[in-house]
Amino acid sequence: MTAGVRPGIPAHAGTLRMVSSADAESTTWVLTGMSGAGKSTALRALEAAGIPCIDNLPAPLLEAFTAVPRSEPAVAVVDARSGPALADLERVSGARVVFLDAPDAVLVRRLADSSRPHPCAAAGAGQAAVSAERAMISVLRAAADVVVDTGPLSDAQLAERVLEVVAPGHAARPGLRCTVSSFGFKYGPQIEADWVIDSRILPNPFWQPALRPLTGLDDPVRDFLLGHEVSRDFIDRTSDLLGWVASAAEDRGRRALHVAVGCTGGRHRSVVIAVEVAARLSAAGRAVDVRHRDVNRPDPR
Repeated sequence: MTAGVRPGIPAHAGTLRMVSSADAESTTWVLTGMSGAGKSTALRALEAAGIPCIDNLPAPLLEAFTAVPRSEPAVAVVDARSGPALADLERVSGARVVFLDAPDAVLVRRLADSSRPHPCAAAGAGQAAVSAERAMISVLRAAADVVVDTGPLSDAQLAERVLEVVAPGHAARPGLRCTVSSFGFKYGPQIEADWVIDSRILPNPFWQPALRPLTGLDDPVRDFLLGHEVSRDFIDRTSDLLGWVASAAEDRGRRALHVAVGCTGGRHRSVVIAVEVAARLSAAGRAVDVRHRDVNRPDPR
């Protein structure tokens, strides 16, 4: 088997470039590979980690990009979008190359679901375009220091793998961080929230004269709400749903999830529910921040 070729990935003409000790310390990377192999996913992960990236760098500019001295990682995406200019790219110097690939059947299936035009669409659809692209970028495949078979990888796994290769110090970044906030619908929605939970179906402490001046941060209000089975059931069901949502979001490469819990005024029910749901997520190992937007607003009534 040719060095660096993963099982199930076709090899092409050319010898893989030997990596010198100077190359091993390089902080300049070329991200390349087949259309449908996950370059966009990898690029988003690198940018989210704060790594400077250039997408679709024309091949003639690659030499100037790699000549810039750097102390931190930087990445340029060079691929078949450069077209015939790739034919003049005899070698890649001053940078290491990570090549994303997948079996042809996987690429054809992914491209069928994509709305982006294929750079080799003129060669035909499906397998014809894939074969034409393999030939076009063979020089980059031959120069690859690292080849990643993305066929069996989820988006999150691909993001982690590319970060491990390009910037190992970023690979240990924290996972998904959740924000659980409370708010009052009467003051407008939480427009930045990913999920909005309406707690107005629960018993309202406002109608208890002794509880009205208090907030959901006070034990009597919390005890009142949790003393009702419907409130406890609401917390259980909401926590289970959001636990699943958080896992699904993390699998998709998300790094933040904002859940907003609303009630009428944002002072009683939503505050208690937000605190309880946040505690459940935290107990499940999630990093959680809690915010209360309207808890300190004076009640005009």
